[in-house]
Amino acid sequence: MNPSSMNPSPKTFHGSWDGPSKIVLGIDIGTTQSGVAFTYLQEGVEKSIHRVVQWPGQESQNQQSKIPSMLWYDANNKAVSIGAEALTPQAEEDAEDHHWRPAKHFKLHLHPEELIARHGLETDGLPDGVGISQVYTDFLRYLLQHTRTYFEDHILDGKHIWETYQPKMEVVLAHPNGWSIREQSILRSATVAAGFVDGKDADSRIHFVSEAEASVHFCIYHTNLGSQLKTGITFAVCDAGGSTVDTTVYSVETTAPLRLAETRASACVQAGAIFVDAAAKSYLKQVLKNAEISPEDVEEYVSRGVKDFESNAKRAFRDTTAGDLSIAIAGTRFNNPSIRARRGRMNVPGDAVKRLFDFCIDQIIGSVESQLESTAASYILLVGGFGESLYLREQLKSRFEPRGCQITTTNDATSKAVADGALVWFCSSNVTKRAPRFSYGIEIFVPYNSSIQAHKRRKTIFWPSGQFARGGWSQIVSKGDPIDCNTVIRRPYYREYSSPNPDLTRFKEVIWCYSLSGSPEWMRFKPGSLMPGFKSHKTASGSSYWSLSFNVCIHFGRTELEAFLEWTENGVVHTGPARIVSTTELA
Repeated sequence: MNPSSMNPSPKTFHGSWDGPSKIVLGIDIGTTQSGVAFTYLQEGVEKSIHRVVQWPGQESQNQQSKIPSMLWYDANNKAVSIGAEALTPQAEEDAEDHHWRPAKHFKLHLHPEELIARHGLETDGLPDGVGISQVYTDFLRYLLQHTRTYFEDHILDGKHIWETYQPKMEVVLAHPNGWSIREQSILRSATVAAGFVDGKDADSRIHFVSEAEASVHFCIYHTNLGSQLKTGITFAVCDAGGSTVDTTVYSVETTAPLRLAETRASACVQAGAIFVDAAAKSYLKQVLKNAEISPEDVEEYVSRGVKDFESNAKRAFRDTTAGDLSIAIAGTRFNNPSIRARRGRMNVPGDAVKRLFDFCIDQIIGSVESQLESTAASYILLVGGFGESLYLREQLKSRFEPRGCQITTTNDATSKAVADGALVWFCSSNVTKRAPRFSYGIEIFVPYNSSIQAHKRRKTIFWPSGQFARGGWSQIVSKGDPIDCNTVIRRPYYREYSSPNPDLTRFKEVIWCYSLSGSPEWMRFKPGSLMPGFKSHKTASGSSYWSLSFNVCIHFGRTELEAFLEWTENGVVHTGPARIVSTTELA
């Protein structure tokens, strides 16, 4: 055990820390539940992870590390109740008395537009006048405040240690596979606004990891998965969360040390647990309405029924052979034979419960099937809150285990494994290859040829060497092709200037991403508008230099894309800094 800790059960993982002492936080903000873990890394001391527990409103649940992702806002748009406290009877009473407005399932508001459009996602609205950036800032600030209190109370000399190392503290934020630069930019800004780090250090002290990759790191070190992995084995991680279900396929390159490679671009579908809850809500509302129960009572009974379903029946349901499931919808005096309700509990047929799951189960199995196409996977590691569903487990087993693909789960149902895994990932990243979910490249000018049909009616530009057509596409990184994390991909380009001494102090190149497959010749239609699938993602800026030839470089060192310019000046290779730019205005 880490000698500096008063926590009775910090989790250790392999080896001592050989870098300078520092505090690192791992944060997982889920659609319905969130969690924080931290590690105080000391040079020469074995690394250990501490989960933050004893959250306000959950003091009696001493080891509960999850808190609800929920906030109440007052009329002045101030967050007045957050986390577990927001779901107490007192908070609900205060909300009714003072007209507070809820912000729940707010993570859905940050999902990329293409993910929302693909699944026809409907979200609970945020309070008027409260944007998604403010919600994340308020929630992150709350997480930071309690994490500091817990750290100071459970680490020996914790107050002094926090004050010493907080100015250089690093933060790892986990997010779904389907999120990218835009979502990371919003999270980074909210983390700075919440007081975790200074803005000038944000790029170097705020890190991002996919929830699936964090989960696999957690399982490698806190389950027996690591001992089962052999060189050449392929396995999948299915992270079934509150809103998204992410699937990533890895191959084991070496076991000592453990090195993993993504085999293809990861998948992300909107098929999480909240959609089963939504189906249950619709079902209960229809059944009660058909029974001619008053609208006021229907609203109350549905609210109670969905809460009980989420906490009990949804988790207990394994298959239709178990018979009816009982859902609490009212007090013990409520009886209604027409809906099979007795003493406040309504019996729901197993077939009806199954139908509540069908949409999500079909989406999940389809996504996993597509990821495992032409792949002989030995294991599917099922993680995430929805991964605790017995029915989901059984459906995956029945589909994939006959093929020799074993479904593996974790036994740590009370944890937010992603927060722990984010810290393991930070200290010992085992993934050496990643398959990007987008292609990346730049817009180029193509030597104009009037005899080529594709060149006609395109906007052109004149350079000293001739006429060029605008809107060409030069692909640097291809979607889905695994890239070694230590490799920098370079592509040479040049610019022409009429002056021998052009002003290059503000030289920059825009990196574009392409979400569709293949490598098109053009990225713009002839009138100049962008073709489908293209959007600006990043700007790489270089400082003063006089060479007109340069390289655009892209690096996937961890899970974030890094882009920079490289040039040679007087025989010396120089690189410019990278600056992340989101094309979507922050809310």
